[in-house]
Amino acid sequence: MTGQSHLGRWLRGADPSTGASGQSAGLMPRLRQPLEFAVAEVGATSRRASLKPGASFAGYRIERELGHGAMANVYRARDERTGRIVALKLLSLGDDWPEDRLDEARLRLLREAEAASRIQHPDIVGVYEAGEHAGLVYLAMEFVEGVSLGTHTYEGRLLPPRMVTEMCGRVADALQFAHQRGVVHRDIKPANIIFDQQSRRIRIMDFGVARFSDSHMTRTGIVLGSPSYMAPEQFDGRPVAAQSDLFSLGVSLFQLLTGQLPFRADSMPGLMLAIATQPHPPLRTIRPDLPGALGAALDRAMQKEPPARFGSAAEMALVLHDCARAIDPGLR
Repeated sequence: MTGQSHLGRWLRGADPSTGASGQSAGLMPRLRQPLEFAVAEVGATSRRASLKPGASFAGYRIERELGHGAMANVYRARDERTGRIVALKLLSLGDDWPEDRLDEARLRLLREAEAASRIQHPDIVGVYEAGEHAGLVYLAMEFVEGVSLGTHTYEGRLLPPRMVTEMCGRVADALQFAHQRGVVHRDIKPANIIFDQQSRRIRIMDFGVARFSDSHMTRTGIVLGSPSYMAPEQFDGRPVAAQSDLFSLGVSLFQLLTGQLPFRADSMPGLMLAIATQPHPPLRTIRPDLPGALGAALDRAMQKEPPARFGSAAEMALVLHDCARAIDPGLR
């Protein structure tokens, strides 16, 4: 199946894995902006883990829940062997994968997590351990203090543009490090970037999970993750590579600067069509106070075809750092 026909089936509401025309369309909910964890409501999470403070899981003592999403719960926990505080992510696979493919799903996720654990970079949240316990795959990750940049994507909560442009330049630097080691994140978005307001340090989360989510989307016709930030090729079956992360970073920076997403729609098919075919608004129609070079950088990052984007995350990082220096430090 070609990428174009694959995308076409999605836009008509078909399940691309089965060819059953129209069966997914009725399940697609009306969607909020931004589209976070948009999931067809098939198979309630009856086997999802829900751990109470004080519970023990795979050698970790649960302290409190930090958050939950479409396929995971995250807890602050203490490693009972070392005393180290970790962020423990538990992924429930049983409700979304047929029984005869659960072993394959677990192995694939554990392989991705193992690859992520080899990425040691000061701006990437480290993965300490990946394993399986009580039918659940888990990741024990570095516990990072701070708030996600997702809390700064709305009017009234926006950070100074010089600051966010510089931070996104640092994200690009960290992505270059990962890409050079053969790891593509696949789910870059403000919510996956942690910001420490005291140190002004940023950290990227969730390496090791996004590739699994992306392959699961292709298999089922259900989107797991954050489609508002996905590159066109992530929807239509084309290879996903470093330039896909750069598209997502461009979308994230646009939202952090303007308080709105560059591609919006009231339905999943409408959003996919917008990302695949429609231009984003020029930055300076919304923020005329920002340099034209920054708008040009975003235009390049969000090109529909990967070769038209930046050649590497390092190239994008250099441009963003230059743009940051051109922004008035006092500009809000």
